[in-house]
Amino acid sequence: MMSTQRKGNSMKRSIAFSLCFLGMLASSASAELTLFFPPLAKPLKLPPGNVMTLPINNDTSMFGDALRAVDCTNDADLPYGICGNQLFGGLVMTDSHLKGNITVQFFPTSPGLAHFVVNVHQLAGEDGVLSAPLGFSMPVKSQSVSDSVKLSSGDLNLLTGEVFNLEFNVSFVNSALFAIANVNPKLKSPIITFPGVRGHAWASFRQRGDGLLDFRFRGETFLPLGREIEGDPVRFPLPHCGPEGQCASVLARGTSLHPHLYLDTQPPSGTPCGANCPDLPTDRQQEFAVSSFFTNFGDNFEIDNPGLGGVGPGRSHLQGRLGVQFGPRAGNTISFTQALLLPGGLFATPPVSTITGPGFQPGFVGQNEFLPFPNVTYYLQRVAMVDEPYGLLHGAIDVRTGEVIGEMEYPMFLNTAVAEVLFRQNAGRVSLDPFFVIAGKPIEDHAPEFYALFQKGVNGETMFRFNGQHRRSFATFRFPGPDFQFVNSFIGGPKANLDIFIRIQAAHTTDTPTAIKTGSGSFVSSIKDNVSYNFAIPCNPVGAPFTFSYTNGNSGASGGTFTMKSLAYVSCSNSRLSTAKPGDYDTISINGFGTWSKDASDALPRLATVNISLAPGAPYFGILVYQNPDANQTLVVSTANNKPTDVLEP
Repeated sequence: MMSTQRKGNSMKRSIAFSLCFLGMLASSASAELTLFFPPLAKPLKLPPGNVMTLPINNDTSMFGDALRAVDCTNDADLPYGICGNQLFGGLVMTDSHLKGNITVQFFPTSPGLAHFVVNVHQLAGEDGVLSAPLGFSMPVKSQSVSDSVKLSSGDLNLLTGEVFNLEFNVSFVNSALFAIANVNPKLKSPIITFPGVRGHAWASFRQRGDGLLDFRFRGETFLPLGREIEGDPVRFPLPHCGPEGQCASVLARGTSLHPHLYLDTQPPSGTPCGANCPDLPTDRQQEFAVSSFFTNFGDNFEIDNPGLGGVGPGRSHLQGRLGVQFGPRAGNTISFTQALLLPGGLFATPPVSTITGPGFQPGFVGQNEFLPFPNVTYYLQRVAMVDEPYGLLHGAIDVRTGEVIGEMEYPMFLNTAVAEVLFRQNAGRVSLDPFFVIAGKPIEDHAPEFYALFQKGVNGETMFRFNGQHRRSFATFRFPGPDFQFVNSFIGGPKANLDIFIRIQAAHTTDTPTAIKTGSGSFVSSIKDNVSYNFAIPCNPVGAPFTFSYTNGNSGASGGTFTMKSLAYVSCSNSRLSTAKPGDYDTISINGFGTWSKDASDALPRLATVNISLAPGAPYFGILVYQNPDANQTLVVSTANNKPTDVLEP
């Protein structure tokens, strides 16, 4: 990420081993499942002479970084900096909006395909700031993005609008990068490549009325600095600098850079929110409470194999929290990053994937569910969403509308017992890169219902809503058989697709909850158990009485009664459908310790996580009762929820 005005390539050498090893974690691009897009209503038409030069839009074009400044002293955490010793209270973030022109030249290779090359020339950036939550603030000046020696290119399917074989190569320049280079004098300038290693790159073209094509690009990548650079330990500059740009610094072994670039020839979309715009902070971390009714993931499996008999609609509703860090404001945008967090007070072992490695930690945890095909039904266990620990989720909010500009790509992993077997049975063919679930309208005529936005809730809370999809071909790949044996797996037919979806709704409450929420009910759970429950939970639980009990009528191990004896965590919030008056709420998250009726009297206490929705038209109860901490068995002893038949948008 260093400026190309600094000579040499020792930074490339210093991180070559790191990138090589990370590359071994992911299959090559040719091994990826191919993305799938249906045909456009009208094929794209190339511009006259197959070349065009267009100005980029300043509001929607920007570049920057979200640096993870850490000092890791344990060899197990290096070279990628996965330790928890993070400096400055969070990521160190900066953004700068861009002005200038880009040129795209097309080279038709067949009636429906065209190779293209992009020249960004030199795009001028605006002055900004590099800042973090705990007092770090450094001015950033002299900003620009320019072409590297290797040009940016890709291939465009004119019939569907899909861009593939995309590689974007640029050079970044600004005063903050010079400061990093000055305190690491052996660190030289690499070419910034998107997607690079563990990163992503996305581009789309849309037909314009003047015969040209609008162009949109988003890219983010991962550059680990490691422990040292040619024998010198990595250091991070402090915002205390002399007139020559020489800054004080601290040890920062394991620090990583996460440069990103947005280019767009189109203005931002969305309707101004005016007085209803959310109250968005800058340089601050906030925790958002998840509404499980509206938060779920799954896949409408179209395996195209007669043995399965048709489509398998899989969906699990999720519990957890969302950690959001807001960066500094740049123009009319505020950048943010997100992290999936476990349910608050989860003193139990969450499901851990068998297909990922160090640094991969579960975030949201899901309900056990059935995955029903017409001929075969699977039981989904160890359900979790896992963040990609190397490539960050990054977005930019238009403060005038609350919408995330362009497309928001969510890099993450979906874990279930079935998914673990699917990856093993397709070893060498399916990349272990994250799935990039996209919210937005990436291609004309496609996916208009997908979005990512922040908005003000009914009682002033800030709400985050995400509705995304990832669709790719599954033709010729193996889907596990009911016994999970390789020889009995099903081969995807020519029309086989994965159709992954993620929906998230979460709220950051700004007031001090004082309400007491009560309720009771009974239902038949989504896995066919008879369930009853009752609760009286104070939203401010300190020193207050409470009650909670849950009974599952299953005749097997998952049947029994959980009685909560102590609270570990309570959160009261509102959904977007809430009609609650100020000081009241319609969504409750509870974690606490209690007894399980089948345990011996001297057994260790069990922990349960619960999410309840009292929203109009969205009633929900979901619970996970965990095994004792020392039990080497299935992690969840009892699970139940009244999964809705029809899912409302988040």
